[in-house]
Order: sequence, then C-alpha cells, then structure tokens
Amino acid sequence: MYNSPVLFDASPALTTQLVPNAYFKKAAIITDQAQHSAVSALIEKLYDTPHDVHVFKDAEQARAFIVAQKMGTHFYVVANWDEATTIFTTAVEEGVSEAEIQVQLRDDVKKYIYCMKCFTSSEILKEAVNVQCACGAHLEVGPFYSKVRQGYISYPFIPEA
Repeated sequence: MYNSPVLFDASPALTTQLVPNAYFKKAAIITDQAQHSAVSALIEKLYDTPHDVHVFKDAEQARAFIVAQKMGTHFYVVANWDEATTIFTTAVEEGVSEAEIQVQLRDDVKKYIYCMKCFTSSEILKEAVNVQCACGAHLEVGPFYSKVRQGYISYPFIPEA
C-alpha cells in the first residue's frame, strides 16, 4: 500500500534555508508574504533560473498555481506551519514528489501523536517524551511516525504513584 508523503517534524522536505536545486529548470515559490526575506534571498540565488512567485491565500488558489506549473519545476514554500502543511498536501495531491519541494517555516514545527487508547491525534511539544492525552491516558511517545494516522504512535502506560 502506498501512502502519500506528509509534512511532519522530521520530514525531508523541511529545511532551515532554501537552496536552489540545479537539476530543475524552473522555480515556483509559494509564500504567505510577498516580500519575505527568505524569498528575496532565494530569488537572488536563482540568478537566471525562471521563477514564479505566488502569495498564498487559500488552498484552491495554491492548487491552481501548482497545476499550472510545467514538469521540471522545483517548489519552494515559505510559510507558517498550518499554511505549509496545506500547501504541501495540495502539491502532493497534484503529483509533486517530496524531492521536488523545499519547505522553510516561519514559526515552530508542530509535532503530533496518535493515542492508541482513544484513537485520536493531539499536538504536543516537540521535545515531549511522556504526555497525557485528552482521554486521560498517560502516553509514551514512540519513535515511529505513521503517515496514515499523521502522528507518532504513542503507547499508554500506568504512571508510577
């Protein structure tokens, strides 16, 4: 069974600095702010590589922009976590591979767990090892990220009194 790539805290698409990829013939930049410093720096590094800049407003506009791009386009995303996740998901749905996308976040990465007791996802602090779910279960955060459940599999345990 194939599971589409998803954006998560250890995703290979996440980067701290956008780097031009020489193997692609065109660049498509999607951002939530037209004059963001990361976008300006990337445009300077692209030199004569053709590029388009799209200011993200909603998923449907992003989808139209992504679909309009030709094969051989590398996508660069500069946005906050929620918008970056929406853009990444939309791009993957339209056939863009994880290798064709770089994502630079303007805020902190969010980490999600999947509770094996109540079968729900919850946002947690990135460095958390043991957490308490909304159902009241104490959970140990496992090392395995589930693309299907979109969270780290977490296992219930009985805390010491």
